[in-house]
Amino acid sequence: MTIRPVHALILLVALVLCACDSRSAQDPFTPEERRFIAEHSDGLTVGVSLHYPPYETYHLDGGFEGLGADYLALIGRKVGLRFNPVRFPNRDDLLQSAMAGGVDIVTALEMTDDRQRHLDFTQAYVSVPAAIITRKEFRDDLTIDRLAGMRIGVTVSPDFMDYLKKRIREDCTLVPTTGGYIGGLRALAVGDIDALICDMALASHYIANARISNLRIAGLTNYSIDLRMASRNDMPELKNILRKGLALILPHERKAIEEKWLSLQYEPFWMSRTFWFAVLGAVGVVLGGVMLILTWNRSLKKQVAQRTAALSSINRVLLGSLECRTEREVMLHCLDEARGIANSDYAAWARVNEDGTITELLGTSAGDGPAWDQSLLPSALLGTGQLGDLAAGHVIKATGRATDGDGANRADLHIVAVPLQGEGDKRPHIIAAARMRFPHTPGEVMLLSEMLFAFEEALHRKRAEISLHDKERQLQRAQRMEAIGTLAGGIAHDFNNILGVIIANGELVEMFHCDGDEALQGKISNVLAAADRGRELVSQILTFARKGGEETALLRVSPIVKETVKFLEASLPASIVIEHSIRTPEPHVLAEPTQVHQVLMNLCTNAAHAMRGEGGRLSIVLDTVRIAPGDDATSAEGLKPGAYLSIAVSDTGMGMCPELVERIFEPFFTTKGTGEGTGLGLSVVDGIVKSWGGTVRVTSEPGRGSRFTVLLPAREPAAETEAQAQTTAPPCGGTGSILFVDDERELTDSYRDFLDRLGYRVLAVTDSREALTIFRRDPCAVDLVITDYNMPDLRGDRLAREILALRPDVPVILCTGFSHSFSEADASTIGISDYLRKPISLQDLAVTVRRYLRPTV
Repeated sequence: MTIRPVHALILLVALVLCACDSRSAQDPFTPEERRFIAEHSDGLTVGVSLHYPPYETYHLDGGFEGLGADYLALIGRKVGLRFNPVRFPNRDDLLQSAMAGGVDIVTALEMTDDRQRHLDFTQAYVSVPAAIITRKEFRDDLTIDRLAGMRIGVTVSPDFMDYLKKRIREDCTLVPTTGGYIGGLRALAVGDIDALICDMALASHYIANARISNLRIAGLTNYSIDLRMASRNDMPELKNILRKGLALILPHERKAIEEKWLSLQYEPFWMSRTFWFAVLGAVGVVLGGVMLILTWNRSLKKQVAQRTAALSSINRVLLGSLECRTEREVMLHCLDEARGIANSDYAAWARVNEDGTITELLGTSAGDGPAWDQSLLPSALLGTGQLGDLAAGHVIKATGRATDGDGANRADLHIVAVPLQGEGDKRPHIIAAARMRFPHTPGEVMLLSEMLFAFEEALHRKRAEISLHDKERQLQRAQRMEAIGTLAGGIAHDFNNILGVIIANGELVEMFHCDGDEALQGKISNVLAAADRGRELVSQILTFARKGGEETALLRVSPIVKETVKFLEASLPASIVIEHSIRTPEPHVLAEPTQVHQVLMNLCTNAAHAMRGEGGRLSIVLDTVRIAPGDDATSAEGLKPGAYLSIAVSDTGMGMCPELVERIFEPFFTTKGTGEGTGLGLSVVDGIVKSWGGTVRVTSEPGRGSRFTVLLPAREPAAETEAQAQTTAPPCGGTGSILFVDDERELTDSYRDFLDRLGYRVLAVTDSREALTIFRRDPCAVDLVITDYNMPDLRGDRLAREILALRPDVPVILCTGFSHSFSEADASTIGISDYLRKPISLQDLAVTVRRYLRPTV
C-alpha cells in the first residue's frame, strides 16, 4: 500500500491543527488572573509620551504607535485586555505619574532601584546598545576607552552614569545635558559637546528623521539598555499577566515588531557600501541567499523547540506544585525543572552574600551524577558588576573552579544565575544552574529566565496555601483556648465561694475560739495556709480566663522552688534524683508568682523528659551573680550591669547538638513525638523571662546533659514593706446597720457572725429580691449594703442600681469571684463605693466596712 502525496499533506495539516488545539487548551493564567482580566474589561490606562520614537508616539486622534505599543497590543489580543492611552507632554511627567499610581502601565522603561520601589517590572523584551554619537569630523571608531580629552554628554540612566564613571579616563569631562536625547543631539550638532552616549534606537531615529547630516554613530559601548514593561505595584496580577503575555509572543512576531521600529545601524569607516558590495559579489548572491535561508530555518526550528520546551516546563512547574505539600518540595520541583531546561548537572536555590560568595540553601543534581555539595559553589565567585546586575534583576553567567562531589578532582564550573524577587531578605536570592562540561548557550539562559515567573508563581501559591492552613490552625487553637477560659472562669467562681466559707470560718476560730490553745492554733493555721494556696490557684485560673493582666510584685523565689520540688518528687519516677540548693543571701525579684512556677515547671519537665528511660539527676540551684560593665556577651543579651538572681536547672540527659540549641526557643519547635508536646513551653519561658528584663542561657553537649540558666534582675524591697508584711493589725469593731446579701447561705452565716462580733447590726439575706423589698420598706434603716454580684433572678449590680435609685447616699460594697462582663470600672460608673474580690478575708472585710461605718469608741 502506498501513500499518495496529497494524502500525506492532509495528514500533516491535521496533526498541526491537533497540536495547536492541545496547546491552546493549556491556559497559562491562574483563576485570580482571569478574574482580574474580567474585572478590567473596560481597559487599563497606559502612559504615553507625546514624542518618544521609536518606542511610543501619541497621535492627535487619541491613538499611539511604536515598538512598545505594538508589543502591548499583541499582548492585549492574546490575553483579552484593552488599553487606553493617557498622553503626557514628556517622559519626566510620565514617570512621576506612573510612580504615583496615576497610570497602570508604562510600555518601555529601564529598571532602576528607585523605580523598583514604586513599580513592578516584567522581563526585558528588547535590549538596545548604548551608542557613542559624534560629529562626522571625528573619523575614528570610538570606544569608552578612546574618549580621551573629550566632552561627553550622557542621556542614559543613572546606573549607566555610575558604570561610565568607573571606566572613562580622568581627562574626560562629563557634561550634563537637558531636554533628554533630543537636547543632547542638538548640543552635539552645534558643538557644545564632543560626543553623546545615548540609546542607539532613539539616536538613529532622530538623526534620520530630523535630517541632521553632520552626526554619525562612531561606536558602541558594552552597556545594553534593557527595556521592560512596568505596572503598578499594587496590582500583582497585572505584573504576572504582562509577564505571561510577553512569554506568549512568538519569535517571528517579535522579529516583525523589531524590524518595523528598530534601526540599529552602525557602520565603522572601513564598512562602506562599496566594500560590502565587493564582498557580496565575491561570495555570490546565490550562495549567500541559500545559506541565509538554511540558517534562518534552523534558527526558527530551534526557537520553536525551545519555546515548546519552556511552555511544557512552565506547565509542569505549575501543575506539579499543586501536589507538593511543603515549600521545600515546591522548590526542589522547580530546581529539577531548571536543571533540565538548562541542560545542567546541578541546580540550587542560593543566597548571594555581599562579598560575592554564594551560599547554597537547597540543591539538586542529576540522577547519574555526583550529589550536590556546597563545595561546588566556589568562593568569591561574583564580581561587583555581576552583583549589580543581579540587584537590577538581570540574569548573569559566571565561571569558577570547584571540586566535584568526592573532593578529589577540580574542574571548570559554569553557572547561570536567575534572581528571585520578594524573598524577604536584603541579600539577593538566585536559582543557579551549573555544569562542568561547557558554558550555557544564550538559548538556555533565555529559557531559564522565562521560567522565572513560573517558579515565583508556584512558590507564592504554596506560601499562601501554607499561610492559610496556619491561620486556620491558629483560629481553631484560639477557639479552644477561649472555651477553656470560659470554663475556667465558671470553675473559679464556684471554687471562690467554697474557699470563702473555709477562710471565714477558719479566721473566726483563729480570732475568737483558740484561747491560747497552741495545738488548735497550729491546725487552724494549716487550714488557712491550704486555703491561701487554693486562693492562689483560683488567681491563676482567673489570670488564665482573663488572658493576661498579670501583676508583678517583689518576691523571693525560694518558696516557689521548694513547692515545685515537692510536686516533682511526687510526680516524677524514682529513677530521677532531684536536688536543689539555695545559696544565701537570696535577693528579691520583680515577678509574678504564678509565672515563676510556670517557668520552673517547664524547665524541669523538659529536663525530666531528657532523662526518661535510664533516669539521672535533676538539679535546681539559686544563686546571686554580678554582671560587670563592658561585658560584651551580656550587652548582646540586653542585660544591664548589676546583681542578678540566677536560677539554674540542669540534667544529666542526652543533651543537644548546636543546631537544636539555636532553635529551641522558636514557637512550635519541639523534639518530642506527636502528642507529647506543642513546642510552646520554652518559647513561653523565654517570653516571660524577657518581659521581666532577664534572659535565658543554654549550654548543652550531646551525651553530657543540658543546663538552662535564668537570670532575673535583683531588686531591693522597701523596709516598711517587709515590716508591713510581718504584722497585721487586729480587726476593729464599729456601729451601724448592714444589709448583707449573698445566695450562699454558709458564706452569709459566717460573715454575719463575724460582723456581729465586731458590734455591727447585720441583716443577712440569701435572696436579692427579698433584700430589695426590705430596703424599700425602710431605706434609712440601712447604713451599708454588702452584696454579691452573681446571684439568681436579680444580679448584684442591678440590685445596687435599684438601691441607689431609692437612696443615692448609701454606700454599697460589691463582692465577686469572677465576671467576664463586669469590672471594677463598671462598678464605679454606677456609683458602687467599693469592689472586693472573693474569697474575702475577715481582716479585709473589717477594714473595708470601717471606711463607711463609725468605729467603736
